[in-house]
Amino acid sequence: MRAALLMCLSLSLAGCGAFKAQPPVPATGSWDEYRQQVAALDDWALDGKIGIRTASNSHSARLQWQQKPAEYRILISGPLGQGGARIEGSDQGVVIDVAGEGRYAAQSPEALLQQLLGWSFPIRQANYWVRGLPAPDLPYTPTLLENRLQTLEQAGWIIHYSGYSQDGGSGLPERITLQRADLTIRLIIKEWELPAAQKRQTTPL
Repeated sequence: MRAALLMCLSLSLAGCGAFKAQPPVPATGSWDEYRQQVAALDDWALDGKIGIRTASNSHSARLQWQQKPAEYRILISGPLGQGGARIEGSDQGVVIDVAGEGRYAAQSPEALLQQLLGWSFPIRQANYWVRGLPAPDLPYTPTLLENRLQTLEQAGWIIHYSGYSQDGGSGLPERITLQRADLTIRLIIKEWELPAAQKRQTTPL
């Protein structure tokens, strides 16, 4: 079953490729201002690519993540929507629907991913990491550049930020690499979707 799920995610990792560093976004606000405003975003969505590299496999796929205050939905799909998985979760638990395989449920998304894939990913912390923030209530070590995170070490992960939205965009991250032991996850975020009121709050940063 693990092989079937991995096949659902399989593309060529070259589709994500190595990240080319971008100039830092000119930040007029301080790190504390950015952190406070972006932490207040509790209703957002992103669309992009995810690349996953383990010691023995490489995969990439389209990633669509919709976050609401009390729940989230993550869609992972191959080219033209072929295969993939849907992850839906809340404080009450998580359900993963795998194309052609069935539905799996657990209290913890990390435990379920470990069971299905053999590796775990902290989805609840990643809700903050993808926005360029440390997760709350956990120790962390930041490296800042232009008042934004360049590197974050937290919960056994090292997160590198190599691009933020520019040219009047949201100012949110667009290129992220997450590393832990022999697992590397790369994100290229092509589009952020924010409610109009929240977008007005973040764009001046």
